[in-house]
Amino acid sequence: MSEGHFTFLLSCLCFDDSNTREQCRGTNRFAPVRKVWDIFIKACDTHYIPHKFLTVDEQLLAFHGCCPFHMYIPNKPAKYGTKIIVVNDVKSKYMLSGISYLEKQGTWATVGQNFGNSFTKDLTQRYHNTNRNVTTDNWFTSMPLIQDMLHNCGMTLIGTVKGNKPEIPEEMKDKMTWAPGSSAFLFTMDMTLVSYVTNTYSSKKIILLLSSVHGDKSLES
Repeated sequence: MSEGHFTFLLSCLCFDDSNTREQCRGTNRFAPVRKVWDIFIKACDTHYIPHKFLTVDEQLLAFHGCCPFHMYIPNKPAKYGTKIIVVNDVKSKYMLSGISYLEKQGTWATVGQNFGNSFTKDLTQRYHNTNRNVTTDNWFTSMPLIQDMLHNCGMTLIGTVKGNKPEIPEEMKDKMTWAPGSSAFLFTMDMTLVSYVTNTYSSKKIILLLSSVHGDKSLES
């Protein structure tokens, strides 16, 4: 197939109803590909049973064309593309489900919910009360999310957490008085908070980790 013919066919592709396009775009910029995306996600979800450990994270799909949900994220390798939030099987890397980031912004912003919490609960809903574990990074992780997942969704969670969260005690962020490579632990009835000082003398950095899986001070290399 010639490049010209391929370009012509590509320009003719349409995944939505042109009669309702503008109306749908007013409330959902993901509308032009919504039906195709739903079919794809349903197939991903239906034909695979995941292992015990899942992970929720964001992914930027590289794309340089004209698109209403095109994003620029300078710290990503691709920098330009479409941002989606996905849940994957840790062992096989298989994608179980995904949500367009822009698709959900308006819905959750109006009800005042935390984006990270909402994405995590929505993407893992099919696996609630299965005693599976989900791993997240600090954009998602919070104490309210861990408690919600454990007590209301039947799932454990482990993830790095930002130090500016109001629930993180100041004592767990005092890197100046700690030696590089040292760790501090804080326990509740159902959570463990670990504060680790990176093992370098050039610049101390604290990494905070929250877990509803671990309940002691044991460390694994």
